[in-house]
Amino acid sequence: MAKGLTDPGRMIGMHFFNPADRMQLLEVICAEKTSDLTLATSVAFCRNIKKIPVVVNDGPGFYVSRQLGGLYGGSVYLVADGVAGSVIEEAMVDFGMPMGPATLSDLTGIDIGYHVRKNFEQRLGERYKMHPLFEVVYQTGCYGRKTGAGYFDYSGSEPVPNQKVVAAIQQYLDENSVTPKEMSKEEVVDVLLALGINEAALIMEEGICDRPQDMDLALIYGLGFPPYRGGVLRYADKWGIKNVYEKLKVLEKQYGLRFKPASLIKEMAESGKTFYQY
Repeated sequence: MAKGLTDPGRMIGMHFFNPADRMQLLEVICAEKTSDLTLATSVAFCRNIKKIPVVVNDGPGFYVSRQLGGLYGGSVYLVADGVAGSVIEEAMVDFGMPMGPATLSDLTGIDIGYHVRKNFEQRLGERYKMHPLFEVVYQTGCYGRKTGAGYFDYSGSEPVPNQKVVAAIQQYLDENSVTPKEMSKEEVVDVLLALGINEAALIMEEGICDRPQDMDLALIYGLGFPPYRGGVLRYADKWGIKNVYEKLKVLEKQYGLRFKPASLIKEMAESGKTFYQY
């Protein structure tokens, strides 16, 4: 879009969060040639309308939407490994998130998530190849609340598991000889947080964001990450970058390229640095 402007320095993006009248975060997205004046004017505008601006560079999903795919992207690997979806939902709610990955997917639209994943796969490469189980769920035609059913069925007074999706997942597990797998809520959190931390490191490597405090602020106000945990990068520092690195290496062997540790994680683990010291 900026290439069509006489002055490409005037191009900038603003990503409001839904519902825009309630969500405080506003991502301000710099294009390749966005001028300092344009950026300063945009940030001032955000503050004038009582939003919390976080400045990022352009890229697929900007920061928050891309990080959402990291933070909750591990759930499909766990379900495909035989872990009950209900355990994953409960684990993330107990951790402090407003809702689990299946509930959020139903709210935002499974079809929207499908097309976002396809876009990431196309633009970001092999690491982001969509898991075949998500394709199975998408093909059921149950896209969430807007269609009356997604992972859950909303036809009654309370949401209940949608048996069409349950059957599709079970068929996938049977075809791949996957048996039920017990996993504690703590183990579930470790898997999902490890991938979320790794995603943040990859985003930093790509130059989308470079300020951990802004990235954590964005997750708290944009995704509802529990503020008492400080954000995903503060959580990583407390967990220990070496521990995160070792966890990712185990997960890479188990689940493949999606969990391969970012070079930044490896570097920090070896040097003893943390995100807030980097």
